[in-house]
Amino acid sequence: MRELLQMFDYIKRYHSDIFESLALALQFFIFKLEQKEALLEFVSLHHRRKEFRPLYEYDLKELMGEELYTRADPNLNVGKILKTIAETPLTPEIIEQFIHTITIKRTLNKLYVYSTPQEVNELIISLLDIAPKDEVYNPCYGMGTLFLSLSKRSKTIRLFGEELDGRLAKIAKLMARVGGIQEMHLFVNDILKKPVFKNEKGFRQFDKIVCNPPFSAHLGIEYLKNDERFSRYGILAKSSPELVFLTHALMHLKQRGVFIVRNQTLQKSFLEEKLRERMVEDRVIEAIIELPKNIFPHQSHDFSILVLAAHSDSILHIDATSERFWQKDGKYNRLIGIEEILALYRQKRESEYSKLTPIEEIDIHDLRAQNYLRFCALKPQKTLSLASLKPLIFRGQRVYGGSKDVPLEYLDIGIQDFAPYCFTDHRGTLRSSGDREKILRYALKPYDILLPLRGSSPKVTLLGEGYRDKLAIANAGIIVIRLPQKEKAIALYLYLFSKEGQKLVSGLYESSAASIITPENLLELALPASFEHDSSKRFATLERLAKEIASLEEEIDRIR
Repeated sequence: MRELLQMFDYIKRYHSDIFESLALALQFFIFKLEQKEALLEFVSLHHRRKEFRPLYEYDLKELMGEELYTRADPNLNVGKILKTIAETPLTPEIIEQFIHTITIKRTLNKLYVYSTPQEVNELIISLLDIAPKDEVYNPCYGMGTLFLSLSKRSKTIRLFGEELDGRLAKIAKLMARVGGIQEMHLFVNDILKKPVFKNEKGFRQFDKIVCNPPFSAHLGIEYLKNDERFSRYGILAKSSPELVFLTHALMHLKQRGVFIVRNQTLQKSFLEEKLRERMVEDRVIEAIIELPKNIFPHQSHDFSILVLAAHSDSILHIDATSERFWQKDGKYNRLIGIEEILALYRQKRESEYSKLTPIEEIDIHDLRAQNYLRFCALKPQKTLSLASLKPLIFRGQRVYGGSKDVPLEYLDIGIQDFAPYCFTDHRGTLRSSGDREKILRYALKPYDILLPLRGSSPKVTLLGEGYRDKLAIANAGIIVIRLPQKEKAIALYLYLFSKEGQKLVSGLYESSAASIITPENLLELALPASFEHDSSKRFATLERLAKEIASLEEEIDRIR
């Protein structure tokens, strides 16, 4: 692998276009896979450079054809590369790992926009349940990294696809050829203006459809209102390209389809609601698998896999966001536990991570897996609402910068002031003027619990005794929860600090179109009836550990 990566870096020195560099690398792979004897002959001749290079280029052009041939820079030492290729094993697994490394892991190449992580490809292809001779269609095939995974399942599939970018189409055809797929019908085309696979009889039906759409695409959809593909599903949002490709693909679907979508398209928005409603009514959604966070480079969204199949009387939700299904891999996370996910899918089995819901019980306003698994997880235990604790919940305020400002010292607390564990004390920005009436009305007290107004991974803190004799207010980006008894406040803090509590509050953020929590949301929060159990002992342990961590950090700072 190291030799192949060094080879690619060497090619890039002579070719500034990253697509050209990748095309050349794939070309070298194809030459070895399809012309191994000729490769060895050229390696033996490579020291006779003037004779060798024209012969090699002629043979290569004959092999690749005019469409796929890429001429290497005259200064590139082709003989050196051929020698490396000849000495390096080129199994499907090695090639796939090489592509994964240069497209996903080496983000400086900026190819991650057009590629899908190897593990996600593996899961998608397994969900497709590929059979020999299947006709497989991709409405936006991009660079075709998925084709390598497809070819490992069957080289006798018939591959069909459309792609707007000719540069990507060339790479995709090379990928399919490297994988040994014999029959491919891959077109450069705008599916919105004139789909290729349609005639007077209608849209061609394909056995399997797969799609990881370009989420950064801005689609012109105004002229689609009267298009037969889209008119029955209502208005489509320009900001949701996956739904445009999904709606188009439904016209081609014969047996099974697997799509990557952003979670935001599975919930709330009116613009996508009609599509969700129609798909549920048509019983074409077989499963929804919520993927771990941060597995796609430079993507801030959360994603799910949508599995479509006709006559689906129930929907299987699988929540793969648990740490059981991902592990840290550099700056990003990597999907693991694929076989377990597939076992849950194939057996339609309910578990801690999966839930089978009859169509009649589906909530079209929120199709995300966590929505169904969260409710399922809460059913077995007795719960009580936060409202039953009679809290006072209010939003922080901006109390300075107006006409009512008077001289007055107070602390202005923001999220950056939250202590990582237990009590926050004596923190905040010291201000010397503000609206006195407002400051006194919203003044914070010891044992107030503070949460960010917006976010996805919630922080939480508990105010300490240091604020008893010091005026302090929370800024406008904070929600404050105040309980009548400090013991209950400590217990509630511990619950919100716990993994279960963090997951529950994260769900509140995610279920909001604006990613915010409101006092009304929090009042409905379902707490375990036993949330106060052993809270004083657990809090004392957490306090002790927090002090030890602080001491270690001070010691580290002294060494710096």
